[in-house]
Amino acid sequence: MSMRIDGLISGMQTEDIISKLMSVERQPVNLMKTRQHTYELRRGLWNEINSSLLSLKSKGEGIASAADLLTKKATSSDDTYFTANADSSAADAVYTIDITTIAKAQRVHGTTQADGALNLSGKFTIGDGTYSSTIEIYATDTLSTIMSRINQAKDDTDPTKSLDVSATIVNNTLVLEHKKTGSANGLVLTDTVNTAGSTGNDEILESLGILNDDKTIRNESQAAQDAVFTVNGIAVTRSSNTGLTDVISGVTLSLKQEGVSGTLTVAKDIDASVNAIKGWVDQYNSTIDLLGTRLSEEVVKDATSDAMMSKGLLRGDSILSNTKSELRQYVSSDVKGLTVYKNFSQIGIMTTSSDYGKSGKLEIDETKLRAALEANPDEVAKLFVNNEDMDGDGKITWQEKGVIARLDSQMEYLTSTASKTIGGVTVKAGVIQARIDYESRVISDLTDKIAAYEERLEKREASLYKQFTAMETALSDLQNQATWLAGQLGGLYSG
Repeated sequence: MSMRIDGLISGMQTEDIISKLMSVERQPVNLMKTRQHTYELRRGLWNEINSSLLSLKSKGEGIASAADLLTKKATSSDDTYFTANADSSAADAVYTIDITTIAKAQRVHGTTQADGALNLSGKFTIGDGTYSSTIEIYATDTLSTIMSRINQAKDDTDPTKSLDVSATIVNNTLVLEHKKTGSANGLVLTDTVNTAGSTGNDEILESLGILNDDKTIRNESQAAQDAVFTVNGIAVTRSSNTGLTDVISGVTLSLKQEGVSGTLTVAKDIDASVNAIKGWVDQYNSTIDLLGTRLSEEVVKDATSDAMMSKGLLRGDSILSNTKSELRQYVSSDVKGLTVYKNFSQIGIMTTSSDYGKSGKLEIDETKLRAALEANPDEVAKLFVNNEDMDGDGKITWQEKGVIARLDSQMEYLTSTASKTIGGVTVKAGVIQARIDYESRVISDLTDKIAAYEERLEKREASLYKQFTAMETALSDLQNQATWLAGQLGGLYSG
């Protein structure tokens, strides 16, 4: 940095003068920064609207099919006996379930062993009926070591496959259990060395008390067995207790206890359907309310906060106005081709009456909605999710689509982040995403312009200081010359 002389000769307040000059020259930068901040605030508003629309899309996706909306509820008379879940295809009915036995996995155990090294050395094979693994044991191995080797075992042929066998230790006793229930799933246990009439240290499973001398299982604490039960008097046998989807159509059944009897009731879950619709309506109202607010709020004069400065930036915006109008139209219009329920008002969803419909928000007559769901659930679902060609002309117009299907297409039109090219320029396909992208480009462009202008201002300030320094230096030289001349003249007169 060059040396700055602040009015030493002229007496001028150089720093103050240059500061004021630069303040004037900085006005374009300040204006650009103000403009940039306005674009940032506007982008924030567009992001807020985009998020609200995406939330509405998400709520719609939660009831995008009849199965999502028309849920069924499966109620057990005692959840400690059995539990169940039902999908929309399940028939409304009451089932009597008698459980004789539940499915069990085979479990065997050995005899109590000493702590520390077991002094066994050899091999044995353990299998689950599908995969098997040969495990080698060394004299220094403990019971814990053997347990770990079994739990980490891989199939001899395909080392990417693990065995459905687990090993544990209880009271210094090795316990082996098949991981799958059912009579078809048994443990396969073989000692590599089999010497009849004796138990050598190389006969590992026999030495551990798992196998007898004849290589049969010595201690079976639980036999593998199937679940045996009846549903409305029909006998059923399954190898598993859980995830039973093939017993009652549309129902997933899980057995918990044997020797018990109870009832399973499958019925329409009206509460769940109403709550799903309420959740969607709430989000729709929130989105409509946000659009209305941004369209109508006025600019706040002399605003001092971002929240206040944001107001009015989207007032009367055509995109928002069109979006609000289209949402209202899609929700209020009849679904072409439907015969039982053609529009929302027939099932109790109406434009709110508190403001005479001005806001466009919806309200629910829950009694009427529940009655429609009880009487004609499939027809209610069509109002929301229909996506069929109703007049057979080979085209599906938006008028033929259910409300959720209509809005899903509109949300994609507004919020898609995919790109498209217009006139050689790549832009976002979603209308609102394109606006967000535009605001971002302007902000970025202003950032570059501000940086360039700041650089020019730095040079300008340096130039001003240089000029003032040159002036002070010239004045200093003149002062020195005047002092010398006065001295010379003084000498002449004194002589």
